[in-house]
Amino acid sequence: MARLTAMSRIRTLLAAVLAVTLMSGCSSEEGSGGPLPDGQALLRESATAMKDVTSVGFVLATEGTPAGLPVKAMNGELLRNGDAQGDVTAVQAGLTIEAKFVIVGPDLYFNLMGGYQKTDKSMITSILDPSAILDPERGIALMLEQATGAKAEAREDGLVRISASLPGSAVAGLGIKTSQTLQGQVWINEEDKRLSKVKMNLDGGSATLSLSDFNADPTIQAPK
Repeated sequence: MARLTAMSRIRTLLAAVLAVTLMSGCSSEEGSGGPLPDGQALLRESATAMKDVTSVGFVLATEGTPAGLPVKAMNGELLRNGDAQGDVTAVQAGLTIEAKFVIVGPDLYFNLMGGYQKTDKSMITSILDPSAILDPERGIALMLEQATGAKAEAREDGLVRISASLPGSAVAGLGIKTSQTLQGQVWINEEDKRLSKVKMNLDGGSATLSLSDFNADPTIQAPK
């Protein structure tokens, strides 16, 4: 009888340890901020917050060879009116092109080998139009509004990671040319509701757009 009682106590202790372990696992996923917020509601709040953004620093990076995205990497600064400056790596006709660029009004200044040349900005906007990214009707805000099936997954350094389905028409303003609905993830700052990052899964790879320096409003001028 004593042996059975001891075994019963051990089983009870093991069950308690297992329960604590499982609870700890759930707690670590949600973080110390309590239950995760409703993903769809947070996307709507972020769409509203992003409509007030006047400028951002941005980094577009890819993994693999994502279909429908000739831009392989891009980083720089962007104003809501479409003026921008930075560096871009793209593939055209099988050739990899690396260049510095400045967009001011209708003009594009690009530097391939040591000196800026001037042309119409359609040379780059036909691939990726920077003016669309902060446009409430074409860019990030539209993507957040039209995303469906949102589910908050975890907290990461003050950001809430949300998985969602992103319609092809809603990511066109981010330079993604597809008619398919993409599976992706967004990272939203829980305090100011701004989008920090979006990852889009495409055939052959993925593309990730990261944003920073909100409303810094940098001065962007034509190079001399």
